Amino acid sequence: MTSELLPLTARAAVEPARLGLFITAVSDALAAYVGYPLHQRLGVVETVAGTGAPHLWLRGGAVRRVVRVEVRGVELEPDAYALESALMGRLVARRHRWPFTGTWSPGVSSTPMEAQDTGEVVVTYDAGWVTPGQRALNTSLEVDLPAAIQLAAVEAITAAVSRDGKPGDVASESIGGTSMSYFAGPDGGRTAIPTTTLQMLGPYRKGRR
Repeated sequence: MTSELLPLTARAAVEPARLGLFITAVSDALAAYVGYPLHQRLGVVETVAGTGAPHLWLRGGAVRRVVRVEVRGVELEPDAYALESALMGRLVARRHRWPFTGTWSPGVSSTPMEAQDTGEVVVTYDAGWVTPGQRALNTSLEVDLPAAIQLAAVEAITAAVSRDGKPGDVASESIGGTSMSYFAGPDGGRTAIPTTTLQMLGPYRKGRR
C-alpha cells in the first residue's frame, strides 16, 4: 500500500515517517493472516517434503507460475505435473506419485515413517501480485493486487491510525472525554485487525492442510 491511497484523514493524522510504519506493520499483519507474502515474488526457490502421494504442497500461496521442478537433481518435464491450486500452492503429479523424502523404518522391508524436507525436491515458482508499493518503486509494473485486498489494507491501516496511542484491548469504555474500543476476532477473542478486513481477506486465505 502507499499513503496516496489512504483517506486524507488518515494521512493527516500522523507524521509521514510514522505513517510508513503503520503501512508496513499492517501489511505484514495481513500477509501473516492469509498465510503467505502478498507481493509479487519471482523465481522463488523452495525445497519441499515429498510424502509419496500424488500431491506436493508448497509453503507459499498465490502461485502464479511454476518455473521448474527438480527431484534429486533431475528436472522434470513440464507435463509431468500441474499446478492444481494456485491459492494453496498445491502441485499434482500427472504420471507418478511424488517421491517420499524422510525417515524409513529399519529392517529388510523398510517402509516410510515421517516425511521431511530433505532438499531432494526443489520447486522454483512465481507468486503473489504487483502491489501499489511495488508499482511506486518500478513504474513499468502494473498493479494487479485484487481490489478486495487493497481495500482491506486501506481499512486496516485507517483503523490502526485512528486508535494510535490507545490500548487495543479495551472493550468499548469511556473514560472522561475519551472513548476506546477493540475489534472482536472470529473466535470471540480480540484482534488488531477489523473483522470486515478479515472478511475481505477470507477468499485469499491459505487454509491449513
